[in-house]
Amino acid sequence: MSDAKPTYSQAEVNEIIRRALDRQAEREGHLNHDDLVAIADEAGIDRESLERATTELAQARDRQLSQQDLAKEIGAERTIQLKRFGASLLSYGVMNAVFYYIDTRFFGGVWFKWPLLGSAIFLTVRLRHVLAPHDKLLRRRRKEERREKRRAAREAWKQRLLSGTRNSADPAKDFEKVVQSGVSALLEIAARKLDEHSSRQRGNKE
Repeated sequence: MSDAKPTYSQAEVNEIIRRALDRQAEREGHLNHDDLVAIADEAGIDRESLERATTELAQARDRQLSQQDLAKEIGAERTIQLKRFGASLLSYGVMNAVFYYIDTRFFGGVWFKWPLLGSAIFLTVRLRHVLAPHDKLLRRRRKEERREKRRAAREAWKQRLLSGTRNSADPAKDFEKVVQSGVSALLEIAARKLDEHSSRQRGNKE
């Protein structure tokens, strides 16, 4: 009987570690980063390789979440465009039916084909937006960004205006105080002059 210990290839080592992590996660419910580092140390994996793999996994998750969010936005945009296409199809169908009746009833069916052709072109464009809503989604994002920039600019302008109003209120109050002080001084001078005049008159009478 041979006592030689089994050896494993790199792929087998990776698979064993993955399964061990899965089993431990099933028992404990989750693994924190310290547990992962400890397992990697026991498996002989250096810290740099572990950190790089962790970073790559986080980036892959971020890309996946970003793709999922983009897929949701595209789905929502496609729903919007589909509703618009249905409404346009109904309205243009009714309009062209009326044109057809009027043309065939009174003009011999000469010109109804031209509004029908224009409607077909417009509906084709609408259908393209339904099948490939990426362009409409990009335009919507840019429009929202421009709207947000305009809103921020208006808010900044309002803040500057309010700030200027508050700053300009102080000089007005100071000017009012100066005016009031000047009026009080003039009244005091006038009262003093009246008292002196009265005193002189009483002295002359005596």
